[in-house]
Amino acid sequence: MPPNSRRPVSLLHERWLETLDRHRDRIAIIDGQDRWTFADLADRLDASPPALFPVIARGGVPEVAVAVLRAWRDNQPVLPVEKDAPDPDLPLLIPDGTAHLKLTPGIAGKPRAVFFTAAQIAADADRLCMAMDLDPAVPNLAAISVTHSYGFSNIILPLLLRGVPVHAVEVPFPRVVADAFAIHDRLTVSAVPSIWKAWHRSGILAHARISLAISAGAPLSLELEHAVHESFALKLHNFYGASECGGISFDSSNSPRSSAADLGTPLDGVSVSIHESGRFLVTSGSVASGYAQSREGELLGGGRFLTQDFGSLQDDRLMLASSGAESINVAGRKIGPAKIEAALMATGLVARARVFGVPSHDPERVEEITAMVELISGSLDGVRHAAIDALAGWECPRHWITDATEEAWRLGRAELKKRYAS
Repeated sequence: MPPNSRRPVSLLHERWLETLDRHRDRIAIIDGQDRWTFADLADRLDASPPALFPVIARGGVPEVAVAVLRAWRDNQPVLPVEKDAPDPDLPLLIPDGTAHLKLTPGIAGKPRAVFFTAAQIAADADRLCMAMDLDPAVPNLAAISVTHSYGFSNIILPLLLRGVPVHAVEVPFPRVVADAFAIHDRLTVSAVPSIWKAWHRSGILAHARISLAISAGAPLSLELEHAVHESFALKLHNFYGASECGGISFDSSNSPRSSAADLGTPLDGVSVSIHESGRFLVTSGSVASGYAQSREGELLGGGRFLTQDFGSLQDDRLMLASSGAESINVAGRKIGPAKIEAALMATGLVARARVFGVPSHDPERVEEITAMVELISGSLDGVRHAAIDALAGWECPRHWITDATEEAWRLGRAELKKRYAS
């Protein structure tokens, strides 16, 4: 008996079968020298054993795609994670009907899960494809991680649910990306501001046949947006979303924005209002069912999500004032400070640690990680080396404070961020 007959066909797997029926012999993924058709993905899926437990999706685009399909086929939740990340701790209790898991920064240094149903995942994919006019005739360039929420929604879901092919590049280096640009008449490109900045500086955008350029994951500066437009007549479209609800708003205009606070207009099917706290309150069919562990003051579920971002509405456009999120944004990658604090304390070399982000002088980098530590013994170099062994390179603090006063230790992260911003 084939694996997909062991359980009722899920909504997402049914959508995949429709994609397969329409696009079976077309190229689905270009990955280096390899070419995968949609039929190749189906064959790899058929050769995969039944999934009896939640599926961890990691690896390159083909591996992630097949792992996701395996979970859909066998009605198991799927959790995408970075290729080199350690195996995550799955929640002990996963609500019935959960088809997808995402991880967000947790309180005590461990990420916490966010639960999604199949309908919520499909709603996000369909909304993005409509807003961005993603089409099977125009491939998506995969220059960002497809296991992060942004890349998964913009690249993996359109591939599997809409037949939008993917050209994967292992690293977003200009020469590698230029080679990808050269073989396509048109491409849709999703990236973070720091990557767009590197491509702009290299000059590869001059000959790139990009039908849609999307920037998300970190604030897009007016300086970069205007520079790219003036140099290459290429409009960077600012996209705003959150792991807990998928896409929220999109700047679909053809001219550069006049305000860096402009997040565009809400996507079709998304309603945004201003909560009494001053934060954006999002209502849509793609809002997650809930967190594995909720914190006081959070609102997630029942189709509503209260973001950590403060702002206003001006002529139906979202205008960002500030972010109240504790997570640190390093060039579009987000990490909870508690994770770094836990790693520093585990070295046994510090009595206490406080980690926070400070604004970077490079706006596309967004923030830089700062660690305030009280040494027990040894030197700061010893703590640094231990941190390098325990954390990914981008997670390691760039700035260190070893002479903080007791008054400073009593401050919250927001106050420390203001004090040590330079």
